[in-house]
Amino acid sequence: MNILIIGSGAIGLSTAFELALAGHSVRVVTRNYEEGTSWVAGGMLAPFSEGLTGDLLSFSVESLNLYPDFISRLEDVARMKIYFSRNGILRITMDEEEHREVGRLAREYARGGVGVEEIDSQELRKRKPFLSGEPFGAFLFKEEGNVDAEKLMDALLLGCENLGVKIHIDEITEIEKKNGRVESIKGYRDTYRADFYVFTTGAWSKSLLKLPVFPVKGQILKVKGIELERVLYSKIAYIIPKENYLLIGATSEDAGFDSRATLGGVRTLTEGALRLLPSLGDVEFLGVKVGFRPGTPDEAPIFEAGENYFICVGHYRNGILWTPVSAHTILSYVEKGELSPYVKKFSAQRFLVG
Repeated sequence: MNILIIGSGAIGLSTAFELALAGHSVRVVTRNYEEGTSWVAGGMLAPFSEGLTGDLLSFSVESLNLYPDFISRLEDVARMKIYFSRNGILRITMDEEEHREVGRLAREYARGGVGVEEIDSQELRKRKPFLSGEPFGAFLFKEEGNVDAEKLMDALLLGCENLGVKIHIDEITEIEKKNGRVESIKGYRDTYRADFYVFTTGAWSKSLLKLPVFPVKGQILKVKGIELERVLYSKIAYIIPKENYLLIGATSEDAGFDSRATLGGVRTLTEGALRLLPSLGDVEFLGVKVGFRPGTPDEAPIFEAGENYFICVGHYRNGILWTPVSAHTILSYVEKGELSPYVKKFSAQRFLVG
């Protein structure tokens, strides 16, 4: 089948990769393949540390469990190594009230079979003497993980190239539909036609698809000089180890598509990180990166399956986590006509109720 994907973030490229690997002829149209937030994402795979519940939790756990095979296949095709770890995330609490609330969720997760360990303040000091005296305690969510989003995106581009996926640089301005089918899409440079269309347009979805998706600006710091065993996640900062550097994130700003790195953002991230890990004051500062998360009113993604198209947008702060399951959902629909229950659960129709 001739398939056209609009958008080149992690969701778009992973879908292109899976469809091309399955033998389809795939093209990608994107305004700028390095513009999306996937390139600046922290890469945490943290459904439990994030405190997710209900449909979002089950969706996230399904994707988390797909990750090892997804990474393995991508590394084989791209012929490169991707930093990927599932050695747990340390969810640090800063006061008694927060510890009690995270503990309540942790016990619910544990009843569902999730590996979790509660760590009190005394034990935390013993195990992590490099932390400041401010944290109240912690929970180790043993099944969570961390992937290098930059390496992931590099591998997706290489994997797609090796599978013959062609990328067109163009900005799509119009979707032509007739009787519920997409007839073509128009860009500034060309008009594109295919047998099937996949829309993964991220934070830029509102104007094209008329859906309630909006940009949430995020700034994240890149430093090096300290090695950490696993992610330190707290409400004042999260510190994410990669192969040769650390990420410190992230701001969450209602600032539209303002791409400026700001001193205020750097200060907020720096102050939070130093409160957690004082020795970061001596690390080398490598820079600050800015991205735009595709937010939705309820922070859940938006799916729509049409006769010859699929919309998959609004992945907000968990786009990297939800990458494998989103691509798998689209692949199943294209190949077998199977409609995941999440398509209905995360339909845009939920915003029209009431």
